[in-house]
Amino acid sequence: MTTMNYDSTVELTEVAAAIRGAQRIAITTHVKPDGDAVGSTLALARAIEHLGKSAQVWYAGPDGEVFYSVIDPTPVQIVAENRRPPDDVDLVIITDTGARSQLKDLADWLSRHAGKIAIIDHHIQGDADLSDCRVVEPKAAAAAEIVADLIELLGVPFDRSIAEPLYLGIATDTGWFRFSNTTSKTLRLAAKLVDAGVDHADLFRRIEQTDPPGRLRLLARALTSLEIVAGGRAAILTLRRSDYEASDATPDDTHGFSDLPLAVESIEVACVIAEPRSGPVKLSLRSKPGPNAVDVNQVARLFGGGGHARASGAKIDRPIDEVRPEVIEALSRV
Repeated sequence: MTTMNYDSTVELTEVAAAIRGAQRIAITTHVKPDGDAVGSTLALARAIEHLGKSAQVWYAGPDGEVFYSVIDPTPVQIVAENRRPPDDVDLVIITDTGARSQLKDLADWLSRHAGKIAIIDHHIQGDADLSDCRVVEPKAAAAAEIVADLIELLGVPFDRSIAEPLYLGIATDTGWFRFSNTTSKTLRLAAKLVDAGVDHADLFRRIEQTDPPGRLRLLARALTSLEIVAGGRAAILTLRRSDYEASDATPDDTHGFSDLPLAVESIEVACVIAEPRSGPVKLSLRSKPGPNAVDVNQVARLFGGGGHARASGAKIDRPIDEVRPEVIEALSRV
């Protein structure tokens, strides 16, 4: 169960000290890593290797082909039924999550190394009992932003191989610097990374402009389903299995859909309710910033999920026609 006292227990300097005192380090993140998960783990691994230490990166679930150009040439390992990180590690670092539910594929291995785990996260929810060595900074735009501070503490310079994954992390988690979590610190870091050699236009093209045709077909069907509720303050897009099948699309193709209804002036919160070809129904919630901003994390928690105040989600193992009216009712109360 996600605990309520999920906050920092150590300073970042203590994590840096733990890294300096270790030789073999395993780094992992949440299942189906996104840009911040990939960026924060890669940058940290490359910085640790720069110190002459061994750093292995382990991902569970699909690592996303769109990130391959950033991952290369780091040899990322994929968790499988009979494939786990080695047991002779001195330190385990988890970035961009501290929730057991997002680390289920490594649950048994993590339990054997409980005293060696350090968490670097910017989410407001997690499982505090996973590790008593945590740096949790909810005001950070991305885990990569915290990792950048850690790399500076380690005294490792930002060359392009480290700067690019850091930029990937902060850019994707801020919607390429559009979201309200973008701060002056975020922008100063971005400038520093560009100075280190990041080609931001090329990176945007490689990450955001490689969609398959099926995503556009799925988007058309999502927009057709648009329903405005809660007196005009909320919008819902609904995708069913038949939509994925007709579009030849995958669950990953819905990225960014929940941001689109927020272009309407009256809409303060948007939700995508998706029923992929297999697996549970997925909610993706986004809200606008401002004095009357909706905390979508509170909405997501009603359905067993969570995340950030402006961006959250949940997975629900129930029929979509049962979930949908409950979501509409929840949005009508915010």
